[in-house]
Amino acid sequence: MNLALDFNFDDDTYRHYMNGFLTVLHCHHYLCLTTRTAIQFKDLGGIEILKSSVIDTIGPIIKEYINKNNIHSFEEKISVGAKYYSVMGLGKMKVKLVDSGAQVELMRSHIDQGWLKKWGKTNVCINFFTIGYIQAMFAAATDSPYQNFNVREIASIVSGKEASIFIVENK
Repeated sequence: MNLALDFNFDDDTYRHYMNGFLTVLHCHHYLCLTTRTAIQFKDLGGIEILKSSVIDTIGPIIKEYINKNNIHSFEEKISVGAKYYSVMGLGKMKVKLVDSGAQVELMRSHIDQGWLKKWGKTNVCINFFTIGYIQAMFAAATDSPYQNFNVREIASIVSGKEASIFIVENK
């Protein structure tokens, strides 16, 4: 399944749009520094703020695409989210559905690669952005609240693994 994408640039405001949504071009510096800031302010809810910001911004994009394009099967809805992840330059995502939820594998991760370039390997998982993204993706695919899904990163490219692995469980 290929996504129907409409990219526009407003010459007056210099803004980029993807399927009608204002989007920002990013770099690994921005996402890695945002992640590091979330970690540094963990005691103040930094990580949860980062995840919820992703949910609030990505969820509507995926949900609108699903509704506008009359996508009905759960597998195709999940595929929309996975493909958008690549289109947005965030990496390459593969979703494997299992009875208890899903396993999401990142064969490429913009955030992990950026972290490695900036600070090198670390033995902790840092991809909170993608955790929020996956929650938004599953919420949009099931038309249910993101809180229905627990997402954990169990392996990470930034720690030296070949892929980052996330477990999705229904609460």
